Amino acid sequence: MFDLVSQNPMIALADKGMSLATQRIALIASNLANIDTPGYRTKDFDFAAAFQTEMEKLDRQFSPTPGSPASPAEPGITPPAIIHPVDITSERNDGNDVHLDRENMLLTQTQSVFTLSSNLAQGELRLVLGAIRDAAK
Repeated sequence: MFDLVSQNPMIALADKGMSLATQRIALIASNLANIDTPGYRTKDFDFAAAFQTEMEKLDRQFSPTPGSPASPAEPGITPPAIIHPVDITSERNDGNDVHLDRENMLLTQTQSVFTLSSNLAQGELRLVLGAIRDAAK
């Protein structure tokens, strides 16, 4: 039987976007939790590069090059490399470089990506539900 959900590239893409957004939100929450910890260094990862990597993996899985077999689905996502994005000159006297405004901006951006990915998945699932209902008539 054909699996309408796990074989859907749009749902897989939305899943990857939500997973990466969740990882970034956890890092931002950690940064905010340590805003008063002396010596704490801001942690983040390059979301665009990590999402690009996941999209390339999905391309290999769903659109293989002619003559080559499709790659099997790779479970989960590749953990993105953690970086310390803040310039050393923005460090406070206690060695902490967490900035509330920066973290709030990143949190808002990342929540937008999560919402967009969620809406994409919901739209695709509605299409699948519509196809099932049409087939049942």
